[in-house]
Amino acid sequence: MPAAQILFVRGIVVIIMCLFIGRIGIVLELWRSKNRTLILGRGLMTLAAWVMYYTAGRELQLAEMTTLYYVAPVITTVLAVMFLKETLTLARVGGTAIGFFGVVIAANPTGFSIGWPVLMVLGAALFWAVAMILMRTISKSDRTVVQVFAQNLIHVVLMGAVALPFWQTMTIEQVAICVGAGLIGGTAQFVLVEAARAVPASVLGTVEYAALIWSFVFGYLFFGEMPVLTVYIGAFFVVAAGLMLALSERRKSRVVIDAP
Repeated sequence: MPAAQILFVRGIVVIIMCLFIGRIGIVLELWRSKNRTLILGRGLMTLAAWVMYYTAGRELQLAEMTTLYYVAPVITTVLAVMFLKETLTLARVGGTAIGFFGVVIAANPTGFSIGWPVLMVLGAALFWAVAMILMRTISKSDRTVVQVFAQNLIHVVLMGAVALPFWQTMTIEQVAICVGAGLIGGTAQFVLVEAARAVPASVLGTVEYAALIWSFVFGYLFFGEMPVLTVYIGAFFVVAAGLMLALSERRKSRVVIDAP
């Protein structure tokens, strides 16, 4: 089944979720939002990132794609300092560096050659990093449900234009998978946007490295893939980076609370 069709159905499921939570009022909120341009930009950025990543997946190995794509948190950290004026602390720099180092070890990439697939993944990382910065900015004034609704509305409109002319009949199993992906993906989007309200973009980007560990867990549970030693070593650094950032931010919040 084409990726555009999957994204189209998935987006419809998330839109239904948003309407169930926020009712029709979220449409009016979106129309009245002062951040409509930023919301549109974020929707286009996330869609571009997903399309480029999935397209490159036909040519690159998973290890190569994982390593390249997780340049995104590094880019997010730099952009957060440049545009959001976030403080670049030693913990944030160290967490970003250690996390990326762990990803490189776990993915164990070999034989990189610069071509269009590599450039596509790097482009996806850049678009995703920009989307993270936009999400942090939009979250200051717009509700989470409005952001998630707008993003998936953009995806449905654009992917529908691509998928509908070449629509393939879906089996019950395929429909169930797409609906499940929509429910899980929609929930993840809600959680991510809510986190963006309380956590600096540079920290939020670095914590994304934890997704690597979950990919190993689900790979083993559903596909019987057994990680090699380098995966466990890399995962150790990823967890260490996340814990270092979490402890640093918690200590900072305590200082702010205790201050007179």
